[in-house]
Amino acid sequence: MTGALAGPDLLAGLSMAQFAALLTLLAVGAFTPGPNTTIAAVTGANFGLRATLPHCVGVAFGFASIVALCAAGVGALVLASPALGLLVRAAGVLYLLWLALRLARSAALADKQVLRPLSVWQSVILQYANIKAWMLALATAASYMAGAQSPLRRVLLMCAVFAVFGFVSNGVYGALGAGLRHWLQVGDRIRWFNRAMGLALALTALWIARSGGPMSH
Repeated sequence: MTGALAGPDLLAGLSMAQFAALLTLLAVGAFTPGPNTTIAAVTGANFGLRATLPHCVGVAFGFASIVALCAAGVGALVLASPALGLLVRAAGVLYLLWLALRLARSAALADKQVLRPLSVWQSVILQYANIKAWMLALATAASYMAGAQSPLRRVLLMCAVFAVFGFVSNGVYGALGAGLRHWLQVGDRIRWFNRAMGLALALTALWIARSGGPMSH
């Protein structure tokens, strides 16, 4: 059991060093700002922390399921097809631009005539339209599935860790947004906040379209 926990089944054969490296990778990826965390913060600010929960669940489920698909070989097929990769990227860019436009048009807290919190399945779709999520999941699966004595347990561990980080990181940003609700009620602050966040999403989408930049957070 050298380099592993006393209960090796808990880590599905990974050493402590391997598991720590995986946690570090996910912590950096999950908690740095990106489209998912921006949406979480905006939802929290406009509708409260509870309204962010479907988005958090969608991010967790969507990304964990992509990891499972990549471990099963589906991710390699997606990335091996230039046309399919372009389609996924284009879908993600257009979806982000659509969200940015709706956000920029919202001028009041909880203005559901213009802006609504994402449902679980809308957030899942956002993950599947994220070409960089496929690339990260494929690279991680390739690195951490190698030599697994129990591939199923290893996949379940990776999916669980990805899901936890996805849920918690977006929950933290949702809580930060919710903490701004009282301050945003003054004057036109919510209008400018939503416009700024909409611009951030739009710039991210355009950057992805131009350079294939990441949108995995």
